Amino acid sequence: MRLGLKTQGSWQRLHTQARQHWQRAAAQRLRLAVTGLSGSGKTVFLSSLIHHLLHSDQPGALPFFTPARQGRIQAVRVCPDPPAGLALFPWRENLQGLTHQPPLWPRSTSSLSGVTLEIRYRPRQALKRLLGESAILYLELIDYPGEWLLDLPLLEMDYLSWCQFTAQRFAQPALQALTQDWQAALSEVDWLAPAHPETLQRFAHRYQQLLQQLQKAPHSFSLLQPGRFLLPREQKETKDLTVFPIWPLPLMPQARKKIPAGSYLETLQTAYRHYAEQQIRPFYQTTLAKVDRQIILVDLLKTLNQGQHCFQDMQTALSELLRSFQYGRNGILRRLFSPKIDKVLLAATKADHVTTNQQANLQVFLNLMLQESSREIRFNGVTTQSLSLASVRATRPALAEVDGQQLSCLTGRRLSDGQEIAIFPGEIPTHLPQAQDWHSGRFRFIDFAPEAIQPHQSDTGDHLRLDQALEALLGDRL
Repeated sequence: MRLGLKTQGSWQRLHTQARQHWQRAAAQRLRLAVTGLSGSGKTVFLSSLIHHLLHSDQPGALPFFTPARQGRIQAVRVCPDPPAGLALFPWRENLQGLTHQPPLWPRSTSSLSGVTLEIRYRPRQALKRLLGESAILYLELIDYPGEWLLDLPLLEMDYLSWCQFTAQRFAQPALQALTQDWQAALSEVDWLAPAHPETLQRFAHRYQQLLQQLQKAPHSFSLLQPGRFLLPREQKETKDLTVFPIWPLPLMPQARKKIPAGSYLETLQTAYRHYAEQQIRPFYQTTLAKVDRQIILVDLLKTLNQGQHCFQDMQTALSELLRSFQYGRNGILRRLFSPKIDKVLLAATKADHVTTNQQANLQVFLNLMLQESSREIRFNGVTTQSLSLASVRATRPALAEVDGQQLSCLTGRRLSDGQEIAIFPGEIPTHLPQAQDWHSGRFRFIDFAPEAIQPHQSDTGDHLRLDQALEALLGDRL
């Protein structure tokens, strides 16, 4: 009798183990690309998403995320190993900073990292017969410097085309005055003459300094290439990188016919090709070419603060880099052999930095800013949605009485000095501003320090519409 019970128990264990192995083998994998320029909030979004998914099995967590609301999330854990070839995304350190007193924003991303979440859930009733009582989704999340994205368009251009593209950009009024010294220095060199390494290094260093100047306030330009020139951590690696554009271009038609061997121009072409193939393409192929879903984060308040040139430049930068992604319907076979992005979410960040009655305007303005890009994406049969969100709240709504009238305002800690303030931040336009709309002082949105998040639970008060973002990106796959 004991032998029979022991045998029966062994069979049950084997059956359970076999079912678990089958579930893991049959588990879905989904890679989410969190796309955005530097400072758009990618690291904060990923850290908050991980925190709230880890606690999504709790009652009341993420009410607009259908699997959580229906109680179908059984458990979520962080896999010990990150996606192949990547360092582990520092989610623990980021969350420690956000639960610290006073809480701190995570540091901006300076390197490539990733994390995989294992989500165990109960399938919808109609799928139980196929998947069983429990199923698994592996969610791969990748973090990378926004500056790296700026280089993706270089894969579609040769060196001379990039020179022409950059020359046209730098001829714009907002950039022309800032780049006069650079253009004057270029005109002093015969680029078809034999190359001297010291001269190339001097120009590369000077161009790097120019890009870093253009990135900083008050200029705040976005489309600056090569993007790796903008990262302090990579300055050692880019020290010997001689990738910079040359113009004016009267020499280019002749140069296309015959470029002298060993000339400056030939050396620059070789350096450009090497950079594209050894730096940009591996990042694209290993990280971005296998993406299933995408969220595009945009800090609209920053671009409104900086003015017309910043707005137009960010619009161009986003349009250029989004062309580098593969969009299209994603059937089962395509997911296995040639995956494409089949769903895109456009998200305006810092929704809590404007009053509640302006958050809908933030979404409208985002749609206007990216209407050309989103139209191209939809043309490929891809579903697009948009919303405004705050991955981690930094303010609370309040009312203030002014001249006998109650006005909506915000309270929070100003990031620059930590002082608690109450302000009316201003209105978000519902149309694309014209030249006359960019008058001084109209847009003065300030940055706030984060509020502390609850360390052991998913609190709906810690974010704005993060659950709606999860529903748009993951709901149908759970």
